[in-house]
Amino acid sequence: LFTKWLQDAFNVPLVVQMTDDEKFLWKGEYDAEKGDNLNHYYHLTMENAKDIIACGFDKSKTFIFSDLDYVGHMYPNIVRIWKSITYNTAKGAFGFVGESNIGQSAFPAIQAAPSFPSSFKTPLGGDDNMACLIPCAIDQDPYFRVTRDIGHKLVPKTHPLGGKPALLHAKFFPPLEGAAGKMSASNENS
Repeated sequence: LFTKWLQDAFNVPLVVQMTDDEKFLWKGEYDAEKGDNLNHYYHLTMENAKDIIACGFDKSKTFIFSDLDYVGHMYPNIVRIWKSITYNTAKGAFGFVGESNIGQSAFPAIQAAPSFPSSFKTPLGGDDNMACLIPCAIDQDPYFRVTRDIGHKLVPKTHPLGGKPALLHAKFFPPLEGAAGKMSASNENS
């Protein structure tokens, strides 16, 4: 609801990234008989999108997307981000180890790409100088700390924040099971 208040108070566009790919990369499973469960996470994303829409955001200024559906539009920025962040930096920020799948190593660039308005030529009207404010839970902070370090490489020199996204950290929604923990799309009981 805080994000809706921000949109209403400042009359600004809102982009909502639905990270179905992230959920699959960290929690997905493969069964020899059934294959993988990527479509399960895509389905959860569609259900979560309905919940977000129900909050009453301004439809004319809100763009909600699934990474699985939209990543191609962001790909030029994803490649720029991959080029800008060393593996040592990513390993240090995210704790990747030899057993991490390569999708986990690649994902931070996909999470970071929506920080840049050039990832949304049509939804945001091509204004590459638009600043970005990200209301997020604290667990997302490493993605955007790394993004802030390389942001200047993805925006025009005239960008008001030098490409650095601004962050507002929020508390996790508590799960339906009680006050401890956090609400999770992949846990039906939370």
